[in-house]
Amino acid sequence: MEARLRLENSMITDIHRKLTDIFSSRSPATVSSFNVAVLLLLGWADVVTGNYSLIIFYLIPVSLSAWFIGRRTGILFCFLAIVVRFAADEFSSSFSFSHSMLHYWNVSIEFVFLLIMSLLFSALKKNLDSEKTLASHDSLTGALNRRSFFDLAEYELNRSYRYDLPFTVAYIDLDNFKDVNDNLGHRTGDELLVAIVSSIRASTRSTDILARFGGDEFVILLPATSGEAAIVLLEKVRDNLNELVFRNNWPVTFSIGAATYSNSFQSIDEAVQKADEIMYSVKRSGKNRFLHREFRGMTNG
Repeated sequence: MEARLRLENSMITDIHRKLTDIFSSRSPATVSSFNVAVLLLLGWADVVTGNYSLIIFYLIPVSLSAWFIGRRTGILFCFLAIVVRFAADEFSSSFSFSHSMLHYWNVSIEFVFLLIMSLLFSALKKNLDSEKTLASHDSLTGALNRRSFFDLAEYELNRSYRYDLPFTVAYIDLDNFKDVNDNLGHRTGDELLVAIVSSIRASTRSTDILARFGGDEFVILLPATSGEAAIVLLEKVRDNLNELVFRNNWPVTFSIGAATYSNSFQSIDEAVQKADEIMYSVKRSGKNRFLHREFRGMTNG
């Protein structure tokens, strides 16, 4: 019995994974078109079968719409499903209760059933998305956490290697952040961290990957970014950060170390470690500085 349950759970998981692979990459228009086609097919089947209820199969377009498009589209397909059901009953010559109160009551129950299932599917999807976000992002600042950074960075690193593109890793550490917590309070410290992430995001590109690595440490991966371009971008990041803390009278500065890799393949762990070492050399030399180094022709291992 236990083996059978495991097999059934495995089959359900495989079906869910395949559906996700098929529809998650499709546009809402494509998913909606598919669901309309399924509704029309079910309407034709309703006409052919007559008295046999196929309401369970109407869950297919309703659930797909609610899951992959959204709550409102799921509700819309509930109404469309009932319209198709009514139309099928009108064309079905074998249905003997077409205009009876019992028929309207049954259709109403079917609509409520579809509506409840649609709302459940959309709520479940929203909760799963929220859990994924919480699992992959820092709860305070909204930046990626360490684990998610390495997952995304590994992909970008492999892409850089495949197409012979340079990439840059920058390590940012706040100087004197402990003084903010001790003298101004942890609430101010939290506000500072959130503002820093917002400033970095506003200064970087949508393709850049930002993560919070520690209490006051942040890492940025700049894909397809040469040393010259990285210097320009990171100087902008530093200038905006300095302006932010000056405007709010926060007694912190920034030590930034960056490493650019050209014509080389370095593991993401080693690339981050190298940027960290450069940042610490800034710390040892007096803090509040940006230091960049470029590495060429290095091989992995």
